[in-house]
Amino acid sequence: MDEKLEAYIKEHQSIDEKSKTFIQYLYFLMDKYKIDNPADIYRKAFISRQLWSSIISNKSVPSLNVCVKIALSMHLNNHECKYLLKKAGYTLASSNRFALIIRYCIENNIYDIVYVNKMLIENGCEDFKLI
Repeated sequence: MDEKLEAYIKEHQSIDEKSKTFIQYLYFLMDKYKIDNPADIYRKAFISRQLWSSIISNKSVPSLNVCVKIALSMHLNNHECKYLLKKAGYTLASSNRFALIIRYCIENNIYDIVYVNKMLIENGCEDFKLI
């Protein structure tokens, strides 16, 4: 099969997002973006190795902030971020200023967590800052 066609099919093939757990979906995204080393994610996301291990081993459910930091560190698009958050039991509601800022950043490819954190603080979301 043509390599370009195979890559296109793999990228656009419908996955059964609804049946995947948070961890399964996270691993799916890591595979999709060819992230072989989890440290690449948790370091960029300012998450400790211990917390990452606890999340991956299903010992703890990640907080909304941790999920957002993972989404930003992986440069997820809006759809992928929505599903990752949904798997952990969260949503970015239109009625929430924090959520709107995060959605704006993702839709505008602003993935620098330090910069996003600065935007949150400057826009009255100090209680929800990421770092």
